[in-house]
Amino acid sequence: MNFVKYIEQIPNISAAKRTAAAYVADYRRLSLEEIKEFLVKTSQQYTSYENICARLEEIKLDESRAVRIIAPILLRDYLLDQDDFISTCKDTDAAILSYEKTIIDESNDFDECKSSKDFLLFKHMLDVAWAHNNDISVDEKNLIEALRRYLNITVREQHVLEAKSGRFPNFENILHTTDDIDAARRVLQYKGLLMAVKNSDGDTCDFIPDDIALQIRKYYGIEMRSYGYEKLVDYVGKKTKKQYLLDIVTKAGQYSETARIEFVGNPTVSELKMVILKTIRPSNLLGGFSLRDGLDVTMLSAWCGELGLMVSGNKAALIQRLLEYYDNLRRIEVKTEDEREKLLPVYEQLASRDLKFLRANNVIEKDLQCEHLFEDATNYLFEKLLLNKPLTLTGTEHPDGKLSFKDRYIMWDNKSKETAVNLKDHINQFDRYIKTAEKEVAVFMVIAPEFTPQSVQECVDYSLNNDTQILLITAEELKTLAETWAKKHPGEIFNLGYFKQNGRFDMGLVKL
Repeated sequence: MNFVKYIEQIPNISAAKRTAAAYVADYRRLSLEEIKEFLVKTSQQYTSYENICARLEEIKLDESRAVRIIAPILLRDYLLDQDDFISTCKDTDAAILSYEKTIIDESNDFDECKSSKDFLLFKHMLDVAWAHNNDISVDEKNLIEALRRYLNITVREQHVLEAKSGRFPNFENILHTTDDIDAARRVLQYKGLLMAVKNSDGDTCDFIPDDIALQIRKYYGIEMRSYGYEKLVDYVGKKTKKQYLLDIVTKAGQYSETARIEFVGNPTVSELKMVILKTIRPSNLLGGFSLRDGLDVTMLSAWCGELGLMVSGNKAALIQRLLEYYDNLRRIEVKTEDEREKLLPVYEQLASRDLKFLRANNVIEKDLQCEHLFEDATNYLFEKLLLNKPLTLTGTEHPDGKLSFKDRYIMWDNKSKETAVNLKDHINQFDRYIKTAEKEVAVFMVIAPEFTPQSVQECVDYSLNNDTQILLITAEELKTLAETWAKKHPGEIFNLGYFKQNGRFDMGLVKL
C-alpha cells in the first residue's frame, strides 16, 4: 500500500494530524476530510528521498537519546524487514525490547582479548566520549559516527561495545520502557516516516507505506528483507563451490566497507553463510566487487529461468531481477495438522494466480494446483472458521462449494484469475448450476481477486428474472470476515443469511 492509498485508510483524526504535521500547514484547524485532501496534494513531499534523508538525519540529533536509539531500531532493524512493512504496535514493542536484550547478551560474550585493534580503538573512543557527564554531545556523536564508518564498524557492533561499557540501551544497561518506544513512535509519525493503521482485528499497527519504505531502505543501504536474503544465500551455497563463498567474504574486507573477517581454522559453509548474511550486501554476493567478480551471466540467466523470470539482459539487470524476486518472498510459518490451514497466508495469492510467488514459497509445483488449492482453502474458511461445513458434491457439473441454508442452498464458485473477473463471462455457467440444483439456491457467491464494475449490473440483471441473488466477494474480504468472526465469536456458527446480498459484498452489514 503506497502513501496515497494509506490516506484513504487513516483510522482517525489524531493519526491524521500526526501525519499531517510533517508538511501540511495549519493542520490543527482542519477536519479529517480536509487533512486527507491536503495530504494527497503534498504526497510527493512525504515520498521525496531528499526530505526523508533530512528527517532521518534530524532523528540522529534528537535531544532525546531514547529517540536516537529506538527510532532506527524500529525502522531499520524491525519494521523494514516485515512483510508489507506493517506490525502491530504490541509486536513492535516486543521486537525492540528483544533487540536490546540480545545486544546486552552479546556484550556479555564479547572478548576484548580476541578483538581487532580497530574494535579496541573504537571502544576506547566511546568510553572517552562517555566519560564526560555520562553523556555524548552532538559534536562527539558526529565524530564517533565518522570514526565508525572509517573503521568499518557496524551500528550493531557499536551497540554491543556501548553495552559492554554499561551504556546501552541506557546507563547500567537498563532496557527502554514501552513509554520510551511510544515517544519515539510519535516522533517518527510527526516526521512523516511512520503511520498508524488498524488491522482486521482492530489492533493499532505501525506501518510504512511502500513508496516511503523504499526510500528509507535506500538511506540505510538495505537491498532486501532478511527472509528473502536467507533463501538467496541458500541457493548460492547449493549452486557454487565453498571457495566462491570464501572468496566473496575475503574480498569484502578488501573492496567494501565491511571489516575484514578472520577465521580460526577452516570455516564451514554454514559459518560462511552466517558471515555473508550479517556483513555482505546481496548485490555483492551475486555480482562481486569488481567487473570480473561474482556469478557469471550464464548462471544468473539460468537461475532467472528456473524462477520463471526473464532470462535476457546484462549482468546488472539479471541481478536486479533476482534481488526483487527474493525480496518479495514472504514468511509462511503455520503449524497445523490440517494442511488446508497452511494455505490461509497465501489465500489472496491463490485467488490472483500469483504463480511465481506460489512456486517460490513451495505452495505449488504445477500451475494447475492453484485452482484446486484455492478451493481447498475456501472450504477450510467455511468449515473451520465460519463453522458451516460444506456439503458433499456429486457428479461432474457442479459449483466449487455448497452449503445448507434453511431449506435451501448457498452455492459458491472460485475464480482464480490474474485480472478482474467479469461476471458476464461466467453467468451462463453459474445459471446451469443454479437451475440443476436439487433445492432452491438462495445466493450464489462468486469468490475472486476482484471484479469489473460491469459485474454489479450483471448481478442486478440476473436477479430481476430469477429468485437467486448473485454475491460478488473478493478473497481478501472473505478471509477477513472469516478470521474476524472466528476471533470475536469462537465456537459460534456464522449466520449465512449475511451473504444474502446482491452485487458487491458489504462487510458493514455483518454484525461482528
